[in-house]
Amino acid sequence: MRKFINAGLLACALMVLGCGQTKLVQLRATHIPVDQNADAIQDQGMVKAVKPYADIAVKTADEAIGYTDQDLTPGRPESLLGNFFADVMLSYAQKHSTGRVDFAVTNPGGLRKPIRKGDIKVAHIYELMPFENALVVLDLKGDRVQALADSIAAHHGGPVAGIRFGINNRKAVNVTIAGEPLDAGKTYRVVANDYIAKGNDFYQELTKASSAEFFTVSLRAVILDWVKQETAKGNHVHATLDGRIYEEK
Repeated sequence: MRKFINAGLLACALMVLGCGQTKLVQLRATHIPVDQNADAIQDQGMVKAVKPYADIAVKTADEAIGYTDQDLTPGRPESLLGNFFADVMLSYAQKHSTGRVDFAVTNPGGLRKPIRKGDIKVAHIYELMPFENALVVLDLKGDRVQALADSIAAHHGGPVAGIRFGINNRKAVNVTIAGEPLDAGKTYRVVANDYIAKGNDFYQELTKASSAEFFTVSLRAVILDWVKQETAKGNHVHATLDGRIYEEK
């Protein structure tokens, strides 16, 4: 099937019509057929100019920056991949925030691909986290934290760190933060990604935060740097299932 590109010409015409007293005196349109043969037409000058950068990108993506001795896979109520990811978020926020950070949450749908046992390459982190998300630390009262945990429980769990609770009848029970029972009157600080901080997915409670601290570094860069730092220490990337979210019997 052949398609024709004339939307650009139409847009240009509309721009001209919308500019002050400018008068359109003539408009010419040319149909430019685009089909499967178009991909075979290359601007060799452009190809030559871009090639060095493309080669660097390919080489960088294939660079091994770490190693894991296990398959880091997603799942609920908790998972190796989710625990690893949330732990890194919490660790970064606790080191770089202007105040304390109590726990971390992120959305299961944001973790797009497992990390398989073996070398961890730059490309693997991009596949895991293809979005340009950043971190934000939010202040939430304890009653709002309970409501947040209830929402996570209603969806059978999700990646968290620093917080622990059971799921009973789709509600969060026995919620603890840093090993202490949740205090409904206390203000807690939670680190999340900026996507769910806007209330997306099932994280509407995050929009009720009393204040927010934003980080400019991308979440992907945080993960990349953490893996590199662990490798420099001689450590493999490792995660455990520790019952941070569990189905209460």
